[in-house]
Amino acid sequence: MLNYNMAIEVWCEKAWGETPKKSSEWASTDETVQVFLRLSASVLIADFELKKDGTLTIRQHLHIPLETWNPGSIQGIRTPEGKTRFSHRRQTIYLSSELRAPEWGAALLEDWLLGMRSDVNRPKDRTQRLAEINRMKTSVQRNLETAAVDHVSKEIHELDARIDRIGTTLAD
Repeated sequence: MLNYNMAIEVWCEKAWGETPKKSSEWASTDETVQVFLRLSASVLIADFELKKDGTLTIRQHLHIPLETWNPGSIQGIRTPEGKTRFSHRRQTIYLSSELRAPEWGAALLEDWLLGMRSDVNRPKDRTQRLAEINRMKTSVQRNLETAAVDHVSKEIHELDARIDRIGTTLAD
């Protein structure tokens, strides 16, 4: 997973607004990378396709937020087709069954979520609260930067100018 770690972090930042706190590889081949990711308040099972140029694209994922999780609600079973099915509530994802037992994956995710639940219930000291506020501030700043209307307005003006040029070219 070391080769794909940065690409997975970038995807996670774009899709979920944060980088993973922990990650664990389920399986990796020349065509796929399957990982478990621990975010700040959820876990994620992701199945990526590895393109010939070395880029990763997401094929499927299963997101399990802490607030919808109950201990024992993540199921991992091996199917007759040779895949491993992970499910939580009505969501399902199929991964390869090459290296690990389904119980290992379900136990890892349950352990991460249990740790998150105890972190939420544990009182935080001043340093932890400040660090959390700073992380939230940074996340909000990034979201505001990407949602800024200035660059969209600039693109609209550029497109209007191009349309005007095309219109005058066609009129000639």
